[in-house]
Amino acid sequence: MLKKIALVAAMAASASFATYNFFPVGDANKGEATIGPSYYWHDDWSMMQINANVKYNVIQNLELSLQGLGYQLWNEDEHCDDNGAKCPDSDGLLAMTIGARYQFMPMLIAALDIKVPLSSEDAVGGKYDPLGFYGAIQYTQELVSNLYIGSELGLTFDLEDEDLSHGLVLTLQAELDYSIASIGLTPWIGFAFNYKLTDDEYSGVGKWEDHSGDNGFTIWLGAQYDINTMFGVKANFVINTGDSMSAFGGDNKAKGVNGALVIRF
Repeated sequence: MLKKIALVAAMAASASFATYNFFPVGDANKGEATIGPSYYWHDDWSMMQINANVKYNVIQNLELSLQGLGYQLWNEDEHCDDNGAKCPDSDGLLAMTIGARYQFMPMLIAALDIKVPLSSEDAVGGKYDPLGFYGAIQYTQELVSNLYIGSELGLTFDLEDEDLSHGLVLTLQAELDYSIASIGLTPWIGFAFNYKLTDDEYSGVGKWEDHSGDNGFTIWLGAQYDINTMFGVKANFVINTGDSMSAFGGDNKAKGVNGALVIRF
């Protein structure tokens, strides 16, 4: 159960970062890579991961990306070994998500992410690791000079795996970025709202529990500092609240910090 609770928080904490970003695709033959740690905690539970992401604009207005490829150092409750129990292994490789974004209008972008089910069993808390899809429409615009908004309306759909099928999840999220070009600093604030549209189901059993209507809210604050045209660093602080948005039930109140080195090419 402790492992399941930890997995719930990890899934919900990462749910607000489905696509690479919400902002314009950019020029052809330009790319960016990031690598850095993510640390989340709630009460006696904590999780630590190292994640890498890369995107490349293969042609004008078309971006391809690999996201979330990394390694999980731990994901457990600090009391998991109470009463002589052995803490389960939770370290292991994390599989990537394959993403694509196409900017078909100056302010509109279509996005599709495919979650590849190749994470190690220890890292995902057992054999459950479904092939998943996330499709979204993004709206992006410069509101006033140097103040940009990026927003997204998306839908998550996971295929059945280990006789379990997650329900559909609707996601609404947005971020405001303010660029201070004179010092190379861009602070931002964003939020995500996730809403469970349908129940989770077991094959041959039917509905497990009534999770439709569950919801979760995430807010994050962060900033990026550009060292030069090639390198930058960024970090953010994340707060989650609401239902877990998973088959395991329970509340999600995890907090987290993320950092990354940015390399442009």
